[in-house]
Amino acid sequence: MRKKTVHFFVILVCSVLIVSYGCKQKQKDFKTKPEHTFTVKGSVREISITPETPDFPKHDGVGEFTSYCSMCHSLKYISMQPDLPRKTWEAEVNKMITKYKAPIDSVTANKIVDYLAVMRTKV
Repeated sequence: MRKKTVHFFVILVCSVLIVSYGCKQKQKDFKTKPEHTFTVKGSVREISITPETPDFPKHDGVGEFTSYCSMCHSLKYISMQPDLPRKTWEAEVNKMITKYKAPIDSVTANKIVDYLAVMRTKV
């Protein structure tokens, strides 16, 4: 019985050491990224993250797309979406307006859909 207990504690200690080393490595890597800052002010930890804005192609509607869509979510999120048919982009923009109450009028919505169709349409 004693041998099992010793094995258990050895495994437990090794696991804790491995996890704590991994956490220190992740924190160290995070601190070294120039676009992020990590500071400790007493008991408060502050993280400043520079937003990652993808470079979207210049085309009619890019201004409306970047300003209206970024009000609610990251533009990087949109850049990770698959190429979709125009009808799907229309439905997505309409969903943002009706379900999530995005303050987008019909003219602006059409410009955004046109831009998404040019940029991310499945052929």
